[in-house]
Amino acid sequence: MLPNQATSWYRRMSVVYALGAWTMLGSMILYGKKDKKPAGTDTVFGDEVLQRNAPINELTESPKGFYVETIITYKEDFVPITDKILSYLKSWTGGPGPKS
Repeated sequence: MLPNQATSWYRRMSVVYALGAWTMLGSMILYGKKDKKPAGTDTVFGDEVLQRNAPINELTESPKGFYVETIITYKEDFVPITDKILSYLKSWTGGPGPKS
């Protein structure tokens, strides 16, 4: 690599790194402000918490006859995505590649 090519590559990578760093910092600040509760919603007395804005008509248990059923069906020759990624990375690092 020529010195001027290395310099331009270094500048491009610096821009990519800075963009990623500022994006992460901005999202941390945004989500930090978003998750804070407004003042005066909770008051703590010892182990008890008094909630002033709590809804009165909360359901403590689900109604009779209400249920949720989840059915997961896998293919017969199903390969998890994590195994696919791992075998792909191994093929790049000199390890055994995907089985063909």
